Amino acid sequence: MFAVIDISSTSISMLVSGRDGVRPSYKYRESLSALSFTEGGRLNDHGVEKICEKIAIFQDQCKKLGVEKLYVISTAAMRFIENAEEVFDAIRTRTGAVVNQIDGQTEAYCDCVANEKFKSMHSPLIIDIGGASIELCDLSKGKAGINCLNFGALTLQRKFVKSVYPDKDECGKIKKYIKKALAKAELPVSEEGTAVLVGATNRSIYEIYRDYYDIPVSENMVIDVEKLKKLAKKLIEAPDRSHLLIKNAPEKIYFIVVALITLVQLLKKFGFKEVVASDFGVKEGYLKLVLSDEIKAQPSPFFPERPVKEIKSVEELAEHIKLRQKAGKAVVRPVKKADDKTSEKSEAVKPGEKAEEK
Repeated sequence: MFAVIDISSTSISMLVSGRDGVRPSYKYRESLSALSFTEGGRLNDHGVEKICEKIAIFQDQCKKLGVEKLYVISTAAMRFIENAEEVFDAIRTRTGAVVNQIDGQTEAYCDCVANEKFKSMHSPLIIDIGGASIELCDLSKGKAGINCLNFGALTLQRKFVKSVYPDKDECGKIKKYIKKALAKAELPVSEEGTAVLVGATNRSIYEIYRDYYDIPVSENMVIDVEKLKKLAKKLIEAPDRSHLLIKNAPEKIYFIVVALITLVQLLKKFGFKEVVASDFGVKEGYLKLVLSDEIKAQPSPFFPERPVKEIKSVEELAEHIKLRQKAGKAVVRPVKKADDKTSEKSEAVKPGEKAEEK
């Protein structure tokens, strides 16, 4: 079993899967908006603490499931944060996790690798709408067909929307911004192609769409473009929209309408004939690429030891030594001062030695 934890702009999620990475065994998601904890472009201490808490929960789950290797990645969440390196250091100190930062090109390529089964469709284009970025990838071209936009649903929400939902005037500004950004990006237009919707936000949109039109659960998650446009209009104007959103996307209620507006603009831009939603995304692709050695990544421990300075009792010290010896490592043991308080000075204990009870 292998696991991938993704620190994204709107959540921290984990995939646990076998070596093929095709059919996941377990999926977990913890809602967390990293951008909500940024101040002046920097992630604050409270945000770091929240991220560490979520990672620790997943590390514990890995231990229980017998995971062989764990990889922690960060996508757009940290690409636009000025103190990202400081955050990564703090995460490593508190949880032991080593964060592998991936850029937009790699993120989009992971989406491609995870969704190769859609290659047979007519002119397939992957669309992954994240909180802080949008990845587009022409599946027929692979790496050569990747385009990344440096804004997402959450950044648009924060930029244009004063309340939870955008009003008509704010919707107009969002649409104008997206059209201008798409024109500036000079994206190739493939008329009557197939849109492959990837990522948690697009999946939430599909769940809202399926519920609204009372569509049975199926592996073939097909979306009618005209029906999607009508749904977008309802979510912008209808006063009873909250029930539908809370039922299907409670953790994304504050930006899912903006995400849908963004998706509709992209669909109009490319003139897609077919739209399908996918269950596979960045984590599945990343795992496949790492296990095939196409990309290199540093694994993370999932039962990290606490720093020595946090050890407060003989019992805790004995447990610390036991873990170190099991791993075949030299043990760092705290030395007590005359006042019996644990000092940060330490001495080495070789494997096989026992902790002294003074």
